[in-house]
Amino acid sequence: MFVFGHLGITLGLFMLLEHRSPALKGRIDYAAVLFGSMLPDLIDKPIGRVIFSGTIDNGRIFAHTLLFFIILCGAAFYIWKKKNDMRFMFLCAASFCHLIEDNMWEVPATLFWPLMGWQFPSNPGPYDGILDYFQTLMTYAYTPALDYVFVSEATGFMILLLLSVRYLRQKYLLYVISGALKP
Repeated sequence: MFVFGHLGITLGLFMLLEHRSPALKGRIDYAAVLFGSMLPDLIDKPIGRVIFSGTIDNGRIFAHTLLFFIILCGAAFYIWKKKNDMRFMFLCAASFCHLIEDNMWEVPATLFWPLMGWQFPSNPGPYDGILDYFQTLMTYAYTPALDYVFVSEATGFMILLLLSVRYLRQKYLLYVISGALKP
């Protein structure tokens, strides 16, 4: 899964959760949700695919582990207790959604690192540098085919599009109601 899938699906899940749970109404920090939905990739892709492309050559390493999630939860709980700030809890939950969306249970050596050994599975690609890597990603993710990556990207894009239209419509209605615009 790539950007649209992680952002759209995670955002949609949290909006549905807020809609279904009155206790969460107005309490979810969506900036933290969006950042958390991409956090594992923001950490691991540069480290594993760019910096250590000759050795690790894997974009799912440290931040795609349960150990990272547990450490993140510990920090979020500490901040919540000390400052009564829930933003990091939402960031942590969105980061966990990322692991689920990436089907990390299919790669237990990474998910349970370091319990199953210190090495990360190598996932080499035929890349001739960083530009070739991104070109391959874009080609694979956005070539129409009924595979998991394309379907999740299309789903995430549609959710983001629908939420954007809904947001703009609400803003427009507020302007009309306030008399700033004439319909």
